[in-house]
Amino acid sequence: MANMSYCRFQNTLLDLNACRSALENAEVSDSKEEMRAAKTLIEVCLGIADDYKNWTYSQLQPTKEEDEEEG
Repeated sequence: MANMSYCRFQNTLLDLNACRSALENAEVSDSKEEMRAAKTLIEVCLGIADDYKNWTYSQLQPTKEEDEEEG
């Protein structure tokens, strides 16, 4: 099931932490598909980290216009 946009990052953060724990504890399934997905997830995370490494918290804040659209 897809995440709702209003809690997408909160839900994904919980899932990412669970994935990280599984990797740290060598709890990844031996299936090729799961191993491939784990590798791809790591690559995506590295890409996100690289793309946004210079962002500050203030840049993640919604603009006044975005606040008004939601309200």
